[in-house]
Amino acid sequence: MSRIVVRAIGLAILLVGLLMGTYGTQTFATTVGLAGTGGTLTVADCRIDVSYTDNDRDADDRRETRRCWGDFSAADGSDTDPQHWLASDEAQPGDRIEVRDNGTIYMERDAGSVVGAAAIIFIALGMSLTGGLILATGRYPSPGKIEQSQRFNAAVRALPCGRTVFWTCLGSWAAGLLGFGLAKLL
Repeated sequence: MSRIVVRAIGLAILLVGLLMGTYGTQTFATTVGLAGTGGTLTVADCRIDVSYTDNDRDADDRRETRRCWGDFSAADGSDTDPQHWLASDEAQPGDRIEVRDNGTIYMERDAGSVVGAAAIIFIALGMSLTGGLILATGRYPSPGKIEQSQRFNAAVRALPCGRTVFWTCLGSWAAGLLGFGLAKLL
């Protein structure tokens, strides 16, 4: 693969990481209360939506999302929404849940949401740094080709602050994956 194509792939990865980082930052700001409108959602009813990752509908491709909907009332009285939904595993009809409205979705303000939003930011940072390293070096790591990965590592080490960026990248990926795991537990 030519270096121009590799650098273009690196640029694409960098841009996707930046877009994901923008989404993650907005989501994080909403979950911690820095953005959006706070209020309560009174749950009217819930259902489970089932989707599959491919067309053969195997049991291992099945994904269930529990969605609840109800009446949202802003804490400051500025907004009401009689029929809006919220993805929630624990909500029951009649529950009053503290949520934030960021204009697109309602989010519960709990530890799992905060950790999950932070994980998105860390994954986006790791993706952006990975794309930046590929863009800067014109090389990419390949798990199946040891020599290619060694050339990538040597090119990264030759960059000013290359090692720092590389370790920050790995740390970001690890923190993001750990964050997603914690978000499921909280």
